Amino acid sequence: MHSVAPYLMRCYNKSLEGKQDQRYHTLDKIGQHDLFYLLNDFISRNSNDYKIVEETKQVYQFSDLVIDETTREISAWFNVGSYGIKSDIINIETGSVDFEKAQNNAEIIKHFVYFFVPKGFNESIAFMHAYRGIGVKTLFLKLFGDFFQTATNLVIQMNPLSYDNAVKAWLDATAKEVRLTKFVGVNDIADEVKMLGHHEQELVIKPPRNNGLGKLRDYLDRNSDHFKAVEIIGEYGAQIKTVVEMNGKQKTFNIGRNVSTPLCEIEVGEEVNLIDGVPDFKSIQKWIREIVNEYAATMYPGLNIRTSI
Repeated sequence: MHSVAPYLMRCYNKSLEGKQDQRYHTLDKIGQHDLFYLLNDFISRNSNDYKIVEETKQVYQFSDLVIDETTREISAWFNVGSYGIKSDIINIETGSVDFEKAQNNAEIIKHFVYFFVPKGFNESIAFMHAYRGIGVKTLFLKLFGDFFQTATNLVIQMNPLSYDNAVKAWLDATAKEVRLTKFVGVNDIADEVKMLGHHEQELVIKPPRNNGLGKLRDYLDRNSDHFKAVEIIGEYGAQIKTVVEMNGKQKTFNIGRNVSTPLCEIEVGEEVNLIDGVPDFKSIQKWIREIVNEYAATMYPGLNIRTSI
């Protein structure tokens, strides 16, 4: 239900001299501005009353802002809700209506957002939390993009951070199971997915005892049987996930044709505590920092670029 998507934030200026890949600003030297402090300023300014975005019928507010100027990290809740339709809120235990949501009411979902802006680089890492596949990247980029452009007269980019740029170690992690969600039952699917192993209830595909289902990289190789099997079972469900294990730790990645960029979404792990269904702030912050350090080790080898843990 809970997942995070990593993004690479960059500022491109075509007027800069040099090759195209040299036209990205060092993010702590965008003219007189520093992306770290621009993010801090933007979030701080929007941490009081809820604000309305009439075009998309959304409301938003930031809260619980935490900054670390030493490691240049920013964490916060991005509280977002939608309005515009009347609905009933029922009690699932009694089946009775507890609350009638009016057209001008908005249900607020807390989304964790995280930014790591190391000094001296032309890129930074951002993580956006999603719940049941609903994220906040589009809204955040629109709001912060306008703020950024007003301050700098430039455009901020926010592109998915895919597996070929980071987390390479996980590509050789052993796949322990493959899950097909939103499965539509058919009689012969077991035969079509047998190249992966045997399937269990609700189409959780597991290998025979003491075996694996290949490496994570196998599911991203278009010429592999694993990739072909994912294409087949993708016909029967909306989302496919693979659970991989390395050094006793597990991560769940979304794979298949419905993910625009391979490994651009990581399911929140069991080590993140949930309180009333919402990730605990410190728990998800620590979990994301560990992932960021994995990215940084690949992106900046030998430079000891790390978060505060």
